[in-house]
Amino acid sequence: MERINSNPGMNSAIKSPFPAQTPVGMAYVPFQQWEPTYTENEALEKGTIFPSLFLPFEGRQEVNK
Repeated sequence: MERINSNPGMNSAIKSPFPAQTPVGMAYVPFQQWEPTYTENEALEKGTIFPSLFLPFEGRQEVNK
């Protein structure tokens, strides 16, 4: 479900994963956006079906995906 961000000063035509009327200074978690998924085997290997949620952490600099 995509919503339009209608914060004052923002272009209301910009699609945003955030709910309408999100006040400044408040923490929000964006809505999960649907996207093409990994295959079953790749999802089991990576621990998620969504490529945007695959964020491997190895305790050092960012790993190239």
